[in-house]
Amino acid sequence: MLVGIFFIKERLVVYLDYSFVNGHFEMVERKNKEITAKIVVGIYTFGNWVFYQFKIPVIKPILYFVYKILNFVFVKILFNTEIPAEAKFGKGLVINHPYGIIINPHVTIGKNATLRHQVTIGNKGGTKNDGVPHIGNNLNVGAGAKIIGPINIGDNVTIGTNAVVTKNFGNHLVLVGVPAKIIKAL
Repeated sequence: MLVGIFFIKERLVVYLDYSFVNGHFEMVERKNKEITAKIVVGIYTFGNWVFYQFKIPVIKPILYFVYKILNFVFVKILFNTEIPAEAKFGKGLVINHPYGIIINPHVTIGKNATLRHQVTIGNKGGTKNDGVPHIGNNLNVGAGAKIIGPINIGDNVTIGTNAVVTKNFGNHLVLVGVPAKIIKAL
């Protein structure tokens, strides 16, 4: 079993080095410095590619099953993180310390998002279609921040450590506090 897990880890690193899926892994190699972050983002990117872009009907369920196994073993069990393949991130996803991150499958986030440990982005806990955040490009989220509810957040927003964002915010802002408030316009 340990040899199999080591082999899978080695193969992921090889894929990360060779831009396996539409340039996404190339972006992971340049920005995510920790091997744990490379594994989490790599597995997410593979699953997202299978879910949205892979078109061969006979092979798609097999690849999605492989993704589910990798996601369960490495992302959920080892890192206690949930970043489902259905979530939509633009290129340039960076995760610092990928532990305890929870992302709703219906979330949409633009390019160049940086997430830190214990971040939650999702609905308020009601039904699945309760509404989730839609976030623009160049997001920077501090450790432990929560972004919940059917809200929109603009481009170039920094959300501070442990902030709780529950309402709409525009572009070029720094948000901190519980509930989050604007402390600086960039």
